Amino acid sequence: MRIIDTYDKILESFPKREFNLAQWRSYINSISIGLSQKLEDDAKHYDLDNQVTPVINAALSNASKLEETHASFIQATQQLRERFIERFSCDLEVDIILYLGLCNGAGWATSVNGKKTVLLGIEKMIELNWCDLQSVSSLIYHELGHLWHEQVGNFKHSTNKQSEKSIWQLYQEGVAMYCEQLMCNDFSFYHQNKEGWLEWCIKNKEALLHEFMRRVEQEESTQPFFGDWSHYQGYSDVGYYLGCELIKSLLTKYSLTEVANLNIGVITREFKNYARNGE
Repeated sequence: MRIIDTYDKILESFPKREFNLAQWRSYINSISIGLSQKLEDDAKHYDLDNQVTPVINAALSNASKLEETHASFIQATQQLRERFIERFSCDLEVDIILYLGLCNGAGWATSVNGKKTVLLGIEKMIELNWCDLQSVSSLIYHELGHLWHEQVGNFKHSTNKQSEKSIWQLYQEGVAMYCEQLMCNDFSFYHQNKEGWLEWCIKNKEALLHEFMRRVEQEESTQPFFGDWSHYQGYSDVGYYLGCELIKSLLTKYSLTEVANLNIGVITREFKNYARNGE
């Protein structure tokens, strides 16, 4: 587990605290050759001038939030490898990089030049106000959960069916969310829990399950359940709650490693049973 802190490079690369694409490319490729192409390809559906640049400039001009996020990153990654091994009884060969992206996400578990990588976009972390130690720690834990799942289990599933994509996303995010809680040693913890989010999810759990199931059965998109840019009845990320609660129900009959190796058929059957019974 390697920690890569590019905070000083960010400040050096943008002395006027204004985004410039050419300067950004030079900065980002100093981290890893070709990384700019990966990030630009990922962000190509964004409007650079109207959606990306304002977020980056807002972050670059917010010295206190930059400093807070950086300090939290340093503290969160101290003895991180030891904590991970203690919880999961294995190590991960992974780079964890604090960087300035193109709004590619606050956290992204991916691969960079063949190496498992967690990319932490400081501009998105500041936009979402995930700057304190707990927020940064839980974000890292969540992305490590994805990479642990990929290392030990059945992580990928290719399909053109919307229903299977929905079930698989629920499963993947549920595993990562449970791993996040395991690392936090708090199985009621959700980093999304702001302004009554968790209370609302608990209160509306049955209705959320039924609506998710309805969309699965009708081959409709479940994207409103996932991502800070999406909302279901005014609440974002409710799919993370449903997924994690599903995983907890599965853990009554499977080990965590067994859960991580389930196939789409089993997960679909288990989710339908869970949606009908709520347990």
